[in-house]
Amino acid sequence: MEIPTTSTNRTRRAIILAGGAMHTAPPADPDGAIVIAADSGYDHARSMGLTVDVLVGDMDSISAPGLEHATAHDVAVERHDSSKDETDLELALAVARRLGATTVAIHGGEDGRIAHLLGIALGLTHARIDDLDVAWHTRTGVIRVATPSRTVRVEGTVGDIVSLIPSGNVAGVTTEGLRWHLADDALEAGSTRGLSNEMTTRSASVSVRSGRLLVIAEREER
Repeated sequence: MEIPTTSTNRTRRAIILAGGAMHTAPPADPDGAIVIAADSGYDHARSMGLTVDVLVGDMDSISAPGLEHATAHDVAVERHDSSKDETDLELALAVARRLGATTVAIHGGEDGRIAHLLGIALGLTHARIDDLDVAWHTRTGVIRVATPSRTVRVEGTVGDIVSLIPSGNVAGVTTEGLRWHLADDALEAGSTRGLSNEMTTRSASVSVRSGRLLVIAEREER
């Protein structure tokens, strides 16, 4: 199947199924969204009964039956050399941008090596995807990025943990609905000051004046 280059009349939402472990429920409201599988994320999509629009990666981890299924069902396949510089997830995010998505929900990519997990989280702060509102869904919660043009709003329960981790130096950090309030504060690269804050209401917000800030909202284990 020909690989699409632009979006059509479909919604501007994308769902990316990453490789590695997946401990989340199936993506919410998949109807109408662009579904992109990053390599073995295709196997996750099959197990969830999701129809994939684009399969992207070097195909080093997808199962043989999965790849055969994609080929037999005319899925657009974007295959890359194994010596590529980008991860399969980065390539999937590039596909989402190319197809005109503005919001992206990522599922998968959990467990595995620490370097891999850190790479995914820090990769979400890259300037080239500033125009994407990306949410990485994991077993315990959701990771998003606050930028000067995007305030992150968190919906949850009183007592839920919200951690703020700066990618580089971040200025003008302002929070609402968190126990330890920040008002136009600075969080320097490597600072742990933003770890383990707590929601005091069912809705909270985090904004920044400059820089990029990982906002990690985790449900408290009960």
